[in-house]
Amino acid sequence: MRLSRPVYETLPLIYAAIAGLAWLIAYLDGVGTRSVIAFFIGIAAAVAALTIFLHRQDCRAQRREYNGETIDLPSTLRG
Repeated sequence: MRLSRPVYETLPLIYAAIAGLAWLIAYLDGVGTRSVIAFFIGIAAAVAALTIFLHRQDCRAQRREYNGETIDLPSTLRG
């Protein structure tokens, strides 16, 4: 699935906000199943945010390094 660039750029922020909110819920609801579930949702959202952030950073670095030009072989190689 392809997402537009602005949506893909804001996904790490959205996931980080979800992680922070889930950890806040886990902290405020000290004991119980709801706290444990919220904590693990926070961990999953934080991992997703870091994964997308690092993937975008790698794509930007590759785009800077490789500009999409092709290598044209000289015609003298054909003999």
